[in-house]
Amino acid sequence: MARTRCTVCGKPAAYKCKYCGDILCEEHLSPEMHWCMGLEEYKRDIEAGRTVFMAKPNEKMRKKVNANIFGIFSHNYSYLLLFIISISFFLQLLIPRPYYTGLLILDPLLVKERPWTLVTHIFLHGSFEHFFFNMLFFIFFGPVLERKIGSTKFLLIFFLSGIFAGIGWSLTSAYPALGASGSLMGIFATLAVLMPRMRVYFFFLIPMEIWMVVVLFALFDFIMLGSGDMIAHTAHLSGLLFGLVAGMWLKKTF
Repeated sequence: MARTRCTVCGKPAAYKCKYCGDILCEEHLSPEMHWCMGLEEYKRDIEAGRTVFMAKPNEKMRKKVNANIFGIFSHNYSYLLLFIISISFFLQLLIPRPYYTGLLILDPLLVKERPWTLVTHIFLHGSFEHFFFNMLFFIFFGPVLERKIGSTKFLLIFFLSGIFAGIGWSLTSAYPALGASGSLMGIFATLAVLMPRMRVYFFFLIPMEIWMVVVLFALFDFIMLGSGDMIAHTAHLSGLLFGLVAGMWLKKTF
């Protein structure tokens, strides 16, 4: 079925960007408004005085739009994951630990008997700060990768990075682990391979190219291995490694 909702906001949409192919509503049609992967090409066209033509409304596509309250999640799986993880965190606060967190947390000593925890631990967090900063990181970079590679591949990167992180942690530690950090490191590393010149703000202050930040994260986690600081550094590194490999594989398809 043809996509009929805006990549950015999920509202009914009938436009298509000529630079990246995203389906967009009129509000987000301009490349500056939807983090267009062809933004530099668009700017070059403007500077050269070339006519910038953005696709006109497709009436056939417009007729297929089916408005519903879940429209924002249609092919915007990064937002859907954010929603599910948020619900899961509040369930952690409401439900006694043995009946929710205890069933979903990754315990390396029990992972053979509870293999589902390689996935479910991604949806748990240890504190509000853990949850908040992970989701802040996710909302910055998850949608960017999803628009770059498509929703299906994005989901694969998210879950496989998390699973790989869980396996890496289980092989190197006997302590339980939880959190989406491994998946997020996979997303970040994949972006660094596909878009190494992408500008990000390290700790919201220092502008750097994304590949430099990945190197700094990797060095920090490597140095902190065995520090006993209760951070799953091997999980971070495992997710990052998977993201790098996935990024190199995906780069061959672009």
